[in-house]
Amino acid sequence: MDTVEAELVTEEESYFIQINASPSIRIPISEDNANAVKTAFCAILRRLRKGPIEIALKETKEDLFFHVARAYLDQLNGEIVEVHAAMVEHEFIDEGGAG
Repeated sequence: MDTVEAELVTEEESYFIQINASPSIRIPISEDNANAVKTAFCAILRRLRKGPIEIALKETKEDLFFHVARAYLDQLNGEIVEVHAAMVEHEFIDEGGAG
């Protein structure tokens, strides 16, 4: 299982979890933007075709949004394990590792 680093990013008044994969993936956590979340989850699913990942939050100042991001990623990592197992079961993974 690969570990992918994520960091808490602030732009103006908005907070995001930025997953430093290739390409990077951004999940908004301070605003309700269903399309951005859907786009991020689709990118995570495409990445999972290459193999399982765990997203680790880079340590930073421990404020409210850091704790929200950590809890979000704890939940997301649990879901990633289940989704990847289902993808393997239904043969939705890339055998050669190419995405």
